[in-house]
Amino acid sequence: MIKDSDFRKAIELIDASTEVLLTAHIRPDGDACGSMRAMCEALTALGKRAHPLFLSPLPPWYGFLFDEKVPVLGNDISNEDFRAGHFDQCDLVIVLDTNSYVQLTHFDEWLKEAGKTTLVFDHHLTGDGIGDFELIDSSAAATGEIVQDLFGFAGWEVTPKIAEALFVSLATDSGWFKFGNADSRIFRAAAQLIDAGAEPAVVYQKLYQDISPARMKLLIRMLTNMELHLDNRFALQYILRSDFDKTGATGQDTENLIDECQRIGSVEAAALMVELSDGGFRCSLRSKGKVDVRRIAQEYGGGGHMMASGVNLEGPLEKAKQTVIQEVAKQLTD
Repeated sequence: MIKDSDFRKAIELIDASTEVLLTAHIRPDGDACGSMRAMCEALTALGKRAHPLFLSPLPPWYGFLFDEKVPVLGNDISNEDFRAGHFDQCDLVIVLDTNSYVQLTHFDEWLKEAGKTTLVFDHHLTGDGIGDFELIDSSAAATGEIVQDLFGFAGWEVTPKIAEALFVSLATDSGWFKFGNADSRIFRAAAQLIDAGAEPAVVYQKLYQDISPARMKLLIRMLTNMELHLDNRFALQYILRSDFDKTGATGQDTENLIDECQRIGSVEAAALMVELSDGGFRCSLRSKGKVDVRRIAQEYGGGGHMMASGVNLEGPLEKAKQTVIQEVAKQLTD
């Protein structure tokens, strides 16, 4: 848990600011998006100017969280314009749901050079200590929990829009409250958000019952590629560049697809490998508890949580597959 003195310091930094730049890790998920929307609302209510910025495109199913399109670095704002001073007027930077430079593509160089006061909110164990001040709680199921705790400590109003945004944070990072991190703390937090105006049935429909035909076709191709290893205890799936071409799906459409194979009772751990343009693979890892996938990810330069992590691996596909199979086998035979 975060100490009261740390919350006070974070509030002091926010109170002293006038314009705040907010960002999160590349490939923003529900926790990053929900936390960002909630903090933008709070800053605006405090009379600050909030400037949200994504480092890669927002998945369309999180679009309902924002009233206006949030600019994307490299798309709406060029990297050159950004480094030339596009946000120089900001006197505080808030980084949400990461504490690692590797997850701040093209933003990391500016952050190191700009000399801006930086406040980090994160719940991951791994990190580079990028903030001048950091609210870190690895026992939190989501960064949204830390943001919600700050609201409670500061006495800031949780409007229905903020409640919805934070509910998205909690629900998505806990797999709709079914992962091992869904403890009593997150249920109490969710109940408070429902009391403040979040509507779980509405959120669920927006997140999980409004997918595109292309995403459904990609899911079918991924399941067709599924392999079971280690006495059916490890499920491995992959998506190739050709699968995107044939379905019309994009990289955003892979979010949470890895969870599908975990319905198999014998599966203790799972991996989803998505081919990148350079021939390597982005590998998402999940565990039901017997395998610490964070150890595997960290071994190859990635990170995350014990039950949910990610890492980039070199190709070709068979080499990447064997790497992960061997690492999972080590833990299942310990």
